[in-house]
Amino acid sequence: MTNAQTAQGTQDDLSGGTIRRKSSMMSKGAAAGLAIVLLIVGLAGGVVVGKYVLSSSSSGGGSSAVTSITETGSSLIFPAMSLWGPGFSKLYPNVNVTPQSTGSGTGQSSAEAGTVDIGGTDVWLNTTTATQDTLLNFPSAISAQLIFYNLPGVSSSTHLNLNGTVIAMIYSGAITKWNDPLIQAANPGVSLPSNTIVPIHRSDGSGDTGMFSSMCELSWSGWTFGHGTTIQWIASSPSYNGNGGMVTGLSNTQYGIAYIGISYLSQASAAGLGYAALGDNLANSATGGTDAANYVLPTSQNIAYDANLGLQYLAPPSLAVSLILGGDVVGTTNGPTIYPGEGGTNPTVAYPTPYPDVNLEYLLIQEHPKDLSHQKYVVQFLEWILSYGQTSQYLSAVNFLPLTPAIIGYDMNSLQLVSVSN
Repeated sequence: MTNAQTAQGTQDDLSGGTIRRKSSMMSKGAAAGLAIVLLIVGLAGGVVVGKYVLSSSSSGGGSSAVTSITETGSSLIFPAMSLWGPGFSKLYPNVNVTPQSTGSGTGQSSAEAGTVDIGGTDVWLNTTTATQDTLLNFPSAISAQLIFYNLPGVSSSTHLNLNGTVIAMIYSGAITKWNDPLIQAANPGVSLPSNTIVPIHRSDGSGDTGMFSSMCELSWSGWTFGHGTTIQWIASSPSYNGNGGMVTGLSNTQYGIAYIGISYLSQASAAGLGYAALGDNLANSATGGTDAANYVLPTSQNIAYDANLGLQYLAPPSLAVSLILGGDVVGTTNGPTIYPGEGGTNPTVAYPTPYPDVNLEYLLIQEHPKDLSHQKYVVQFLEWILSYGQTSQYLSAVNFLPLTPAIIGYDMNSLQLVSVSN
């Protein structure tokens, strides 16, 4: 798979199981917008990536000094950054990338304060505010979020059917038992226990929380918790730091449920946790909750379907895309909505099985940093992510999908705005 192609999925469950719904290979039609194709041209001793010729033996044209690029933020991006960093340093050993998993909120605030070179976030940052107008958003990959559960007596391969309405009701306290009639109706033949559900949430400022709360608010009119990186949850809901903490916490909590980023699928599956087939918009209708055809597993193909439903309505330079429920989610005074008239809220003939909880992963950098000489290496690293970093060598291990050509074009144009030294 190349970065000049729209992400194409397979028929395999990402954890190695079988999928509930089958669908054909998606179209190569990328999002309408910038039509820029990134080219990588080999030269003697280096490659052209965007503005710069990078030496394959040492970064920055032969300097022996080691430059450290610091990144902090989203725990969902962290596994990818942990692969991208060494991959970049293997080609350019004089540049060392040091990522940290601290949560999207810390990623945003640290990038804004200039205490790190790159801030990682699952939530697009509105840079029109006075304190954030020096930052640039750079989508780096396509990700997704899964709903995991620790349910003794139910095989982890069963994949319960759960829609956004039911999930929102669980996290608001309206549904408290696993054998609630609304859950049982969507899972005929599954023997569900009468035990109390334990909803688990993130304790840190989290883009995963932003994704999850947006899905709940879009799915159920009774949701009163709003949406954002921090939520005032019901008192009975335990909390854990980072996606890794959520995996550990849920593993130790029988009858628990949690939202966890897809880059932690291997760890969660190894811990014996099951995850749900999520209901699309049709499942949130009056009768759709009992229709198994409206529930979708997070295969690479289904994630790509949802991404393309949202990304076909790009509106650079904002690119405020969450892709929740197959649409372009924006904030309003009454909560998030999906842009009207875009056709991205329901499955289509071209994209019949969109996985409902998909997202772009963003990296934030300052447009005009104080240290211009150091920023050159940051830009080089981001350009490397847009080329080499989009290959399956890096993305498959964390279950991410590559960006579309239009998104890469947006990123490359934005990088031209960054101030660097020669």
